[in-house]
Amino acid sequence: MPRMRTLVASLETPSVCALAGVKPQTLDYWVRTGLVVPSVRASAGRRVPRLWSVQDVVIVRAVKALRDAGCPLATVRRVKRLVEENWGQDLTATVMFWDGRDVLVMRPSGEVESMLLRPGQQVLHLVVLPLHHWVSETEHRAEVRPATPSRRLKNAPHRRSTAS
Repeated sequence: MPRMRTLVASLETPSVCALAGVKPQTLDYWVRTGLVVPSVRASAGRRVPRLWSVQDVVIVRAVKALRDAGCPLATVRRVKRLVEENWGQDLTATVMFWDGRDVLVMRPSGEVESMLLRPGQQVLHLVVLPLHHWVSETEHRAEVRPATPSRRLKNAPHRRSTAS
């Protein structure tokens, strides 16, 4: 009976470098120092390419962004660990950002929490006003009616009557 192989979405190093905007030499240095690790397949020789999982690539991109922002290497390592530990959670609507001292995470609900200085402590609560969405939704539901002088708004678009 043939052995079943597990299939894993993976990328080779040149694709990772292109996605992350990292030079191959830099990525190789990060691998040698243990900052990032290709989890699908580490290089087993000169002609065997490293294979990187989706999680690996996200971590490489996070490392690159944080280093470009001037984030200290020790902090980058802590963030990497946190991303790895929380990978199973839904990250599609999670945004992380570096404020120069702390790494903050913004939840889909708009809550912003500290990840490093005071883990889990809410920093502030943002209220998102999707004005473009509200305008589109309102225009979609609005009916065109003749405006009376008391209803005419200063900035409302005026439509001319087509009846003569």
